[in-house]
Amino acid sequence: MLRVSAHRARHRLIDPAPPWKIIKKVPRHCPASGPIPVGDRDIREAPLILLIFSSSPATPTPLTLPAPLLSRTFPSKTHLFPFLPCQPSFWVGFNYLTTYTMASTVGQTITCKAAVAWGAGEPLSVEDIEVLPPRAGEVRIQIHHTGVCHTDAYTLSGKDPEGAFPVVLGHEGAGVVESVGEGVTSVKVGDYVVALYTPECRECKFCKSGKTNLCGKIRATQGKGVMPDGTSRFRARGKDLLHFMGTSTFSQYTVVADISVVAVTPKISTDRSCLLGCGITTGYGAAVVTAKVEEGSNVAVFGAGCVGLSVMQGAVKNKAGMIIAVDVNDGKEAWARKFGATHFVNPTKLSGKTIQEHLIEMTDGGCDYTFDCTGNVGVMRAALEACHKGWGESIVIGVAAAGQEISTRPFQLVTGRVWKGCAFGGIKGRTQLPGLVDDYLNGELKVDEFITHREPLSNINTAFEQMKQGDCVRCVVDMK
Repeated sequence: MLRVSAHRARHRLIDPAPPWKIIKKVPRHCPASGPIPVGDRDIREAPLILLIFSSSPATPTPLTLPAPLLSRTFPSKTHLFPFLPCQPSFWVGFNYLTTYTMASTVGQTITCKAAVAWGAGEPLSVEDIEVLPPRAGEVRIQIHHTGVCHTDAYTLSGKDPEGAFPVVLGHEGAGVVESVGEGVTSVKVGDYVVALYTPECRECKFCKSGKTNLCGKIRATQGKGVMPDGTSRFRARGKDLLHFMGTSTFSQYTVVADISVVAVTPKISTDRSCLLGCGITTGYGAAVVTAKVEEGSNVAVFGAGCVGLSVMQGAVKNKAGMIIAVDVNDGKEAWARKFGATHFVNPTKLSGKTIQEHLIEMTDGGCDYTFDCTGNVGVMRAALEACHKGWGESIVIGVAAAGQEISTRPFQLVTGRVWKGCAFGGIKGRTQLPGLVDDYLNGELKVDEFITHREPLSNINTAFEQMKQGDCVRCVVDMK
């Protein structure tokens, strides 16, 4: 008997379309338990297994399979042909065993769907693109899920000084390694992975410093929207498409540098792990790694979106005292309290005082730590000036529009306040992100709670519209 369960996150549907070649057919009754043999081999070691009844249907009916059958490094896939229609979680028996092989996609150009940004301010176009195979030091990933982030919308708007078109956006994605280029040892075919827009080579000046999570190895080419060798792996309508932040997760298949991907346990589903590729990690890391919030300290978080809520749970992790959420949308109060805020302030409803004055009164002299998650330079100044004299630190997380500058009176800094910023929360993706996955699996890190909306790839423009609404924390796009 073989357990066929479609409801577990590590399973996926298999396309029955490829041409199959019969290499042997062995009538055999399935064992009651244990691995199903193919001659002298375990089913998990066979190049490809096709299980059918003696009266097999003319048209294949794909079912999902347990992850162990899909995580092998062999260049093939596995199908089941049931005698009767099967529903998830049924026990299905088979009395014929047939072994097939199929052509591999390894080393081949793949045609798949992607959301292409052809120009600034234009809706994304979901269409077929070609994804070239990975070259040396590169990894091709089948993206299963991706989040939609304000950074994607910022670039699409045309306000990003590094933004260029046409481009495949997306930087918060997770999936499975389809193939690897020459010399890649950090991940292997079949690994469940998260794409990293902040790479980690462990060799450059930045990585070796021990002072930052930034990496300089591929920064120049990543900023230009190309792979480290200066070329693209995407083509559509006869043109090369640019990459985005080294990840381009709005494509069903993407190619990344091997220093821009991290393997994670398949125990976390890709619709969750994708969110660790940006928003959650950025906010949580800002509190835990960059600021190192101390027990009993007073914290103010400006902006109660995905990043701000993640800062709050980071502050909770480090046992902060007061955790004050600041947002102009009263609807965010319930969300903020769900993630650990002890207080909520709407600065538009303060009469006769500024938000910094109000926070200084609330905290008896000022906050120990403040975090800007808005990207508004005026808010950044208010966050600094709400800090306690002598030791208060303000962490800038939000990305301001091109050309914007921050300012304050020098006296604010002379008297001991500190302004600092961080990318990806100061987290080293390849080294530290698997630990966040463990925290999630152990119930110590909220991830599920961020997902308020879901859309298929075909509705990705709807996801962008939802992101602008006050009730959307994160929309996850199903790329399959």
